[in-house]
Amino acid sequence: MALTISESGGGTFEQAPKGNHNATCYRLVDVGTHSETFEGETKQRHSIFIYWELNDAKMEDGRPYTIFKQYTLSLNEKSALYKDLCAWRKKQFTDEERKGFDLTNILGMTCELAIGETKTGNSKVVNVFAPDGGAQKQPTVNEQVAFDIDEYIAGDKDMIGVWVDLPAWVQTKIDDSFEAKAKDTAREQGNSNQFDSLESLNESQEDKPFPSDDDQEEMDKLPF
Repeated sequence: MALTISESGGGTFEQAPKGNHNATCYRLVDVGTHSETFEGETKQRHSIFIYWELNDAKMEDGRPYTIFKQYTLSLNEKSALYKDLCAWRKKQFTDEERKGFDLTNILGMTCELAIGETKTGNSKVVNVFAPDGGAQKQPTVNEQVAFDIDEYIAGDKDMIGVWVDLPAWVQTKIDDSFEAKAKDTAREQGNSNQFDSLESLNESQEDKPFPSDDDQEEMDKLPF
């Protein structure tokens, strides 16, 4: 898997309730690389969406609320993904783990989410923490699945099936990625893909600064 490292597209989607909630990760989506502009500066950003279902809150139809957060696909110490995974695991990454951490290990793992809201009133994940007693592996109501953009653009039938089940706006974002567009161009020109996605999380991309936490205690080894 290349993942070794708002459902707000309209309608009446029920927003996850604000506050702290116990949750379980059930979906990973590598949406590829896009140009994004922030404070007047445009950069290429390789992103992944991490989805959770809430274990302690249900929608009107009885299904658990779901929520996701977009991250830069990087284990640089300054990245938001690094910060949240360390808080989730309650330990820092070793140098060896940072060379190639299999992100699919977080599927089915429990955590605590702090949910706030955007300026437009939509729910958003503010922080991710380890739950009481530590993260545990457990089944989810929603199917646990990881979307791998490398396998998708290579024509893998199973990955195409995963893409079909994603929200339409996520499908569009994937197909608008540099990886997908470069693959289409390469097919037309008979050239190889110029934008392979990451084989593993690496330190080449940066997100928002993350202060080090030298006082963080090591826990027993977790499943991820």
